[in-house]
Amino acid sequence: MAATRALPAGFGELEVLAVGTVLLIEALSGLSLNGLTIFSFCKTPDLRTPNNLLVLSLALADSGISLNALVAAVSSLLRNIISFLFTMAFFNFVVPLFITLTSYRLMEHKFSRSGHLQVNTTLPGRMLLLGWGPYALLYLYAAIADVPALIAKTMPTINAINYALHSEMVYRGIWQCLSPQKSKQN
Repeated sequence: MAATRALPAGFGELEVLAVGTVLLIEALSGLSLNGLTIFSFCKTPDLRTPNNLLVLSLALADSGISLNALVAAVSSLLRNIISFLFTMAFFNFVVPLFITLTSYRLMEHKFSRSGHLQVNTTLPGRMLLLGWGPYALLYLYAAIADVPALIAKTMPTINAINYALHSEMVYRGIWQCLSPQKSKQN
């Protein structure tokens, strides 16, 4: 029989299970809402406008963070903080940075062929690191100092509700995508 690992200082079995459960619920809701947003962008041509590109890129980035929360839920059950920190760094920095840089380089390539203005591909990457850097530092501090940072993990779900479901056009696109019959356009 495998030996059980010690619980973090100040936490009982019930608290560790509660943290894992909250992270699991957040991860599944964030993945489903952001996945629905991405799916509706793929299926509804009306949503493929430059104005809605922010919502799509935010849904893609938040899906990575939701995957991170899923790994955190499993890590809280396994009590392996080192694997969690490496996975958190990967999903919070590498994957969104790759998605952002790839998207902007593809836009730059498309615009350079058509003769339009140049697209700055380094600024979005810098802004991503600037925006998520404090979050990662807070989470690293929380992991070291045993401070629960569960509220910060709910941001992918809040972003999906705030940006995707409150945008009338995206909302209509989601319902058009989910409805079995095609809706009539006015």
